[in-house]
Amino acid sequence: MAVQTRRFAEALASLATRPRLLHAESSAAIEHAAGPSAWDLVRPGIFLYGVGTAAGLDPEPVVAVRARIVELRAIRDGDTVSYGATYPAPGSHPENWPRRIATLPLGYADGYRRALGNRGWALVHGRRVPVAGAVTMDMTMVDVTDVPCAVGDVVTLVGRDGGDLLSVQDIARFGHLSPYELLTELHSRLPRVYGGQP
Repeated sequence: MAVQTRRFAEALASLATRPRLLHAESSAAIEHAAGPSAWDLVRPGIFLYGVGTAAGLDPEPVVAVRARIVELRAIRDGDTVSYGATYPAPGSHPENWPRRIATLPLGYADGYRRALGNRGWALVHGRRVPVAGAVTMDMTMVDVTDVPCAVGDVVTLVGRDGGDLLSVQDIARFGHLSPYELLTELHSRLPRVYGGQP
């Protein structure tokens, strides 16, 4: 970063007139800075959403994605979930059949990425449950076999529920994605609730 800062200062020195306001520091630069900024402004970007880029810094998450269960269904040995029949994985034999699968009215058209199928996790009543099968355009299924729940209960796909947290960084890691992708692709059809409202 020192090289970039030096080059920026050299570019400024070559100008006939210095711009009134200067900024050259993103969230990552702010987090790695050894002291105050040399410029007039900083551009915190993703840090404002509670997403840190440096190890050791733990900003408070401010984004949550939640949906209510719209259907509960039991699946038995040999049954599969969603497109491609990938859950349970072919050849797997979960020890406790039947499994309970909850359907959520949220899918990749809403910005919950397809890459999270069979890789992502959600929270139901503060307990982690796996995403079951492929994430479809308008639906995501989760395996709630071990969590008592009912149609209408809230499922947290990103955020805090009880004592557990699925951060934007966690979800990105599960799906081999960038936190920026996750945040910028949350579709406008998802209702926004501001100010800590449920």
